[in-house]
Amino acid sequence: MTFSETLFCRLPLRAVAFALAAPLLLVGCQDSGYGEKEVAAAGSCPEGFGWAEGLQGYLNPTATLPTAMSADADDCLFNQWSWEAFVWANAPIDGTPRFLTWQVPDDLLTNTGDVPRTSLLRLDAHMKPIHMGANAPSQDGAIVEADGSMLIGPNGYPVYASSHMTSNYFDTVKRNLIATGAYQNNPNQDDYFSVGDAIVKATWYRLAAGEAAPMGAYTTQAEVPVLQNNCTGGACAVVPSGKYETVTVALVGMHVVGYTENHPEFVWATFEHKLNAPMFPDNTFVFDASQSNPNDFTFYKAGTPYSQAALLVETNTNPATVSFDAATGKFSPITQVVQMNQTGGDTQPNGPANIAAINTASQGAAKNFPNNSPLQNYNLIGTAWFKPNTYVTTNANWASLNQTNAVGAISLMNSTAETFLQSAKGQQGNNCFECHSATSFSYNGIQPKPLTPRRVAISHMVAMGSPYEVPNTLPVKAGGAAPAPAAKAPPKK
Repeated sequence: MTFSETLFCRLPLRAVAFALAAPLLLVGCQDSGYGEKEVAAAGSCPEGFGWAEGLQGYLNPTATLPTAMSADADDCLFNQWSWEAFVWANAPIDGTPRFLTWQVPDDLLTNTGDVPRTSLLRLDAHMKPIHMGANAPSQDGAIVEADGSMLIGPNGYPVYASSHMTSNYFDTVKRNLIATGAYQNNPNQDDYFSVGDAIVKATWYRLAAGEAAPMGAYTTQAEVPVLQNNCTGGACAVVPSGKYETVTVALVGMHVVGYTENHPEFVWATFEHKLNAPMFPDNTFVFDASQSNPNDFTFYKAGTPYSQAALLVETNTNPATVSFDAATGKFSPITQVVQMNQTGGDTQPNGPANIAAINTASQGAAKNFPNNSPLQNYNLIGTAWFKPNTYVTTNANWASLNQTNAVGAISLMNSTAETFLQSAKGQQGNNCFECHSATSFSYNGIQPKPLTPRRVAISHMVAMGSPYEVPNTLPVKAGGAAPAPAAKAPPKK
């Protein structure tokens, strides 16, 4: 049930104006679920009188993730949930966004010799042990996306990603880690998450010295690794040096993923900063070198042709096409980006219009949040989910559910997290569930050994520190100074 539904469910209309003017406090109405429409204007979205104003309640330090979701909830209500969860996850707790107080992948496996952590956000390059030696630490963040390519920002620095888990989510992952054998040997093979669990994946643009952040974006200090080159047999890859530097980063994207009632597959939502890239109505973008946008965006230079040669050019190529300057820590060429589906390819009745209306209402409400909240400057792209109560073992088909079963935004991708996996016109259907499913670790020929499908495999966190972890290295054609060849002994006389 939304905060505003809770607030207004038993208020007479004459009291509404007073309630809106009063401090927004969580009060005790019976939670009738997201399917409740008694206060919704017929055919309108957002649903629920004063819904957007109620978002401020999720800024309360004691607020919890909204979890009520009836089995007949419509598209509008799922997208309203997304904004509620976004505000809740970003609520400043003593000045720090709530999600930055949660546990991170680094906490799952701690190795001897790890670089001591500070209180700052650490955005590691998160390379696999094979590239770093036996004592490779498990780390918070990544420089490589799901397909192995890197988003290179306009200043040459990689866009980083970080993951953050609520307490019970973290505990469930730790009980089922592949690296410890728990995934394979847990006596309860359906040991799974609970209603209220959540995970956030954030993407961060590293600012160069003196560079201004994207207008209105949330910024913070973070530790990032000093990168170096590693060449073996003529092939080079970028690896961390073991040293860190403190920089300013700006939040440019966020997945908010939460377990609600009737949806054990989690509800998957993604947000982007307003100025990331040009955006196109769903299922309309085509590559066309004669077209471009006259405006500058964070990840798009004005006038860049909308051609396959210029946009979303993959960087994980063989032979390598990306250069790395070890002296500056920068990569080239930079990546030019568009958001191909501005509402995630939402196929529900009035889906794109619902998302646009919810964004307008939510951003308007966020303008009244304390301290000129940066949340007003982010767009919900869309939300994806399965049909209610299908990702359960009593459903004979639970293990085969994947992206083809997604409901809502069936082409949901974040331009800063799944930059290169977006679906152009006529290619709709790729979404979060393409990679996150019960068979995440069951593919022949890709992973060391197919593992038994389990519901918990929907979270890739259980692969941390194991060979099943997504590789996070980038081949480069120039990595600064390569190791000098060993000197040859002079010939014997």
